[in-house]
Amino acid sequence: MRRVSARLHLLGLIAAAVFPVWLFAAYLLVQYAVREQDRFKEDALQTARQVALVVEGELVNLQTVIKGLSKSTALANGDLKALHREARSLIQGTDRIILLRDLDRGQLFNTQAEYESGLPPAVPLSPADLDKLKSHLPLVSGVYASPTSKEYRIAVAIPVQGPHGESWLLALTVPTSEIRDVMIPAAPAGWTIGIGDRSGTYVARSQLHDEMTGKPGLPEYLEKIVGSSGTFTSRNYQGTTLLAGYYRSGLSDWFYTANVPLSAVQAPLWRSLAAICAIGFLAMLLSFALAYVVGKRFAGAARNLEVRAEAMGKGQPVTPMPTSVSEFATIADALTGAERAIAERTHELEAVLETVPAAVWFTYDPQALQVIRNRFAAELMGLPTDTRRSFGAPDMVIDTIALKDGHKVSRADRPLSRAMRGEQTDNEEFAYILPSGVQRFLLSSARPIPGSSGNIIGAVQISLDITDRKRGEEQRKLLVNELNHRVKNTLAVVQAIASQTLRNATSLPEAGRTLASRLVSLSKAHEILTHENWTGADLKDVITASVSPHAVTGRFQLTGSSVWLPPNLALSLALAFHELTTNAIKYGALSVADGTIKIGWVAIDTAGARRLRVEWREQGGPPVKPAERKGFGTRMLERIFESESAGTVSLSFEQSGLVCLFEIDLPAGQVIAPGSQ
Repeated sequence: MRRVSARLHLLGLIAAAVFPVWLFAAYLLVQYAVREQDRFKEDALQTARQVALVVEGELVNLQTVIKGLSKSTALANGDLKALHREARSLIQGTDRIILLRDLDRGQLFNTQAEYESGLPPAVPLSPADLDKLKSHLPLVSGVYASPTSKEYRIAVAIPVQGPHGESWLLALTVPTSEIRDVMIPAAPAGWTIGIGDRSGTYVARSQLHDEMTGKPGLPEYLEKIVGSSGTFTSRNYQGTTLLAGYYRSGLSDWFYTANVPLSAVQAPLWRSLAAICAIGFLAMLLSFALAYVVGKRFAGAARNLEVRAEAMGKGQPVTPMPTSVSEFATIADALTGAERAIAERTHELEAVLETVPAAVWFTYDPQALQVIRNRFAAELMGLPTDTRRSFGAPDMVIDTIALKDGHKVSRADRPLSRAMRGEQTDNEEFAYILPSGVQRFLLSSARPIPGSSGNIIGAVQISLDITDRKRGEEQRKLLVNELNHRVKNTLAVVQAIASQTLRNATSLPEAGRTLASRLVSLSKAHEILTHENWTGADLKDVITASVSPHAVTGRFQLTGSSVWLPPNLALSLALAFHELTTNAIKYGALSVADGTIKIGWVAIDTAGARRLRVEWREQGGPPVKPAERKGFGTRMLERIFESESAGTVSLSFEQSGLVCLFEIDLPAGQVIAPGSQ
């Protein structure tokens, strides 16, 4: 591992302390920037709406003017000359123009020219304009160039009828500069306001109006104006990135935008970022300077500790070290007391060897006859632990017989003796017969103890008592043999079930279903017995496992105390309850929706014996009667305990349903499960 000085560690610590502060400051700046951008977006959207209100109000005023003119009696009488005079008086002293035209391009009069003077064709109407006029709705045009003056204007028009029902258009046009003059008071300082018609052409602009009016907007700018309102960022004709808010009017179908340079939005963030970077850089320089001064003191104290550690390793006295760093002074004091601590650790090691739950032997005798043993080694060998010598004092080994794989092992071939010859032993099993006749199984490992020159001066052996484990293995072998016996018995039962099922079945598919159902019931009983290591099973668990695969357990009412059954009775009752459930599904209480079954049991103590009484009672099913011929299920129920004479079974076909009564002799003491009390 690469080593660095304490000074560099201090510098790293300072950097690690300052870095999270910078991260937190950056987080605050980001949050501040996000809030500022949200504020600018809200301001942009609000400004666009305010400008729209002002301009749309002016357009409504223009509509009001021509609506008032459309009520003139001169128009109703068809006196267009008089109507021309009235229109001129309305706009006198302004740049406004009132004209009357048909839906084609013909002008009937224009206040810019004398009445009946030759007039150029009017600006053509778009299909959308015609549709709107035919619906008798007012019309706000887009930007167009005047046919006479070529200046850019907009028009507000309404449909009117001539004296003979002609479809005419009465329009009031104003230059786009008038729209600009109306919106200028609503434009905040530093913002650029733009108005575009429905085709995306500039109507007016708060800045560079004369250059931009009548000019189409940038496509990348226009394509972001979607819906009635919103905000976006885009470049303008000058290449400046803007934050824009827009609003589209439902009256004129114009859009109004409020734009501010994105640099103005981001300026507070950059100013704050520059300030925090400068302050952080100065703080880091100051911290590094302090770390250099403090680190120099640490480095000197560390060198003094190194000198004292070398002295302790050489067995030389360790003198106290004067230092202002309390931690280094503590280390120096620890080095001073290390020699005493080593001696104390030796005594602690002896205490550990006396406490550890493993047998430990040391020997420095070439014949391995003189040994030092701990308390557990003495207990394993049957020696008294209260009068023996203290740990560390050698004692003679006791005379034991050692066996390995059933063969006697001489003392020279035992692990401790072999370790004295330089051999290494790992996890070897030995059986020792003590002088008292007690047999112990030990798992032993041994190692030689080398001297400073590499020669062997002693050996150590550690052994674990595995007597209980060996006996457990023998018990498992007995259990495997018992399991083999039970498997043979189970196969005989399966063979009998298969034979009887096939003999009584009317078809092969029926035989398969019936056989599978009976084997499932048998397997459920086996699962319960396997879970209990084949010591037996609880009666309620056997009943539940037998009926649950075939019917909803909510239709069964189980009553009775805990009764522990031996394995053979558990298997027999599992098959019996399976057959009763199957019969109830086909013919009994479970064949109808409201049928239920009560299963109750009680264990009765009689003179020197114990008897179990189990009753199966069906209720709510169809009327039952004895079958004309006995099937396999009926024969099995009647003969279920015949082989062992463990009890009796009786079937009763009552009006309410089938009643089956089991009376079983239980082995003594098998009423409740082992370990349940």
